[in-house]
Amino acid sequence: MFRRAYLLLILLSLGRFAPAQEKKPYVLYAMLTEATPVVLADGAKWQMDKNDTFPVVMFKERQTKVILQLAGTTFMVSANRIQTIEEKNLTEAQLTTYRTNVSNYLESRSEKWKEQAK
Repeated sequence: MFRRAYLLLILLSLGRFAPAQEKKPYVLYAMLTEATPVVLADGAKWQMDKNDTFPVVMFKERQTKVILQLAGTTFMVSANRIQTIEEKNLTEAQLTTYRTNVSNYLESRSEKWKEQAK
């Protein structure tokens, strides 16, 4: 009896030291259901188009607002203007809209920095 308990204790303690499997982060995306003017966290004003897709950073105000990410900045929209999409269900077209918006944002930021450097 004592041997079985001791053996069980050893097996349980070995399980603690087994390498933990790397967990993949859960990523949720939001697709805009209508054209939406937004103010980015850096103060820039943008017009987002219907079907533009962005990663969700968080929900706020009892999930009535959602904060979305665009490159290194964020913006908030009303939750009733989005449709949420799990990463596994994201289409290539939706991902392309995000990449295009990131590219446009970075290009506009670099132009602004160039003007300020003159």
